[in-house]
Order: sequence, then structure tokens, then C-alpha cells
Amino acid sequence: MDRMEAHEYDLMYEIEQTYWWYVGRRELAMRLIRRWLKAPGPVELLDIGCGTGGNLLALRRFGNAAGCDIAESAVAYCHSRGLAGVVHQPDPHRLPFPDGRFDLVTAFDMIEHVDDDIAMMREMARVLRPGGAVFLTTPAFPALWSVHDESAHHKRRYTNRILLARLRDAGLEPARVTCLDAFLLPAIVPVRWLRDRIVRPKETTSDFHLKLPGWLNAVFRMIFVSEWAILKFAPLPLGLSLCCLSRKK
Repeated sequence: MDRMEAHEYDLMYEIEQTYWWYVGRRELAMRLIRRWLKAPGPVELLDIGCGTGGNLLALRRFGNAAGCDIAESAVAYCHSRGLAGVVHQPDPHRLPFPDGRFDLVTAFDMIEHVDDDIAMMREMARVLRPGGAVFLTTPAFPALWSVHDESAHHKRRYTNRILLARLRDAGLEPARVTCLDAFLLPAIVPVRWLRDRIVRPKETTSDFHLKLPGWLNAVFRMIFVSEWAILKFAPLPLGLSLCCLSRKK
């Protein structure tokens, strides 16, 4: 698993509570977890590749939340937010937790960074209790590969078929799957295409380096979250991301 560039963690800590993509995805993810998981009470949960802790702050509503990340700077940022349950993960293919500890494992845009993604999915299953669940998001569709993926050190983008097949190979049974960030797809794809092929920067940078005026950031967030009007009834077939809930067999 490759670490992101150090400046990407600094930027994440600075903007993940306000930038439309972080905020919109987090709001949808929390609603989907609540609806799909249907937990009768608080759960023991683990957020893998927790970054600087923005998602963990939201996940605490579901129960006792632990986290891990391979970047020590990310762990330090989490501790500065008061997230004492976050630990360093020195081995990118081994989770520093015992078997069967958690009811829920989350991985927000983490699995695409791992060299052996099936091995990591097996680790997710290992630390789950029987009947436990994995909730993950990951970039969708290889055709959407861009400078953003290069900057974030992604290894791959997934199709629905490939993601579900690898989860099953790891002993996890997919129960729910949908795309996310569909409504903004017609706007984002042309912007990425133009930037990558016509005004490509000398150094690769992620989309999050694109500074937006406050009003536009608010509009993008509103459009992103409005996908819930469909998601609460049916999955979305297209989008920039895939989102899946799987159960341990």
C-alpha cells in the first residue's frame, strides 16, 4: 500500500470537514450504513485507512470506533482530534487487531491503494465477528482514470463485477452495492479530461487542490447529498465511486 504524498494528508486535515466531496460522501455513507446495517444497538467498529479522522468522528454515532492508518502523520492528526483509538498500521497487508474483534469494518477509498486487495479484504474478514459487515467505498470504472488517481497513488479503479468477485474470493458476501457521485458525473468527467490532456500541470495534483468559491462548494455538496432521494429506494448504476456492504460468511 502506497502512502499518499505528505501534502495530501495536510490538505485532507484542512478541508475534510468543509470540502463538498468529503462532506457529501460522508453524509451519504452514514445514511447508507444506518439503513443497510440495521444494527439493534451500538457496535464495535474499525475504520481502515482512516486518514486524518474526519470519517471516524462521524462513525462514533454507531458505537465504539477504532481506526488505523499506515501513515504516522495521519495517526497524529487523528490524535489531535481526540481520536485516541487510532493506531499505526506498520504492515500494509496486516491489520494490527486480533481475530473477531469488530462488528463493522469501514474502508473509505482505501482498498484501491493496496497491492494485494484480496489479502486486505481477507484481513477485514479476519477481524470481524461472525455475521459482521464490511462497508467500503472505492473509485469506480477504469475509464475514469485521471491525474487525480496518480496523485493519490491509486493502484486501480473498480468495476462492479470485479469488486464483488474479489470480495467473494476473500470470504465476504456482498449484500448491497451502489454507485455514488452520479449527479455530478457529467460535470466532473469533462473537467478532468480537459485538465489531464490540455492543461495538464507539470506535477500531478488531486482534485482537492482545485479551490472553489464557497457558494459553488455548497452547491456541489447539495447536489451530491440529493442522491439520497434515489438511494433510499434503489442503487445508482453510474458514478465516480462504488459503495458496497458485505457480510462475513
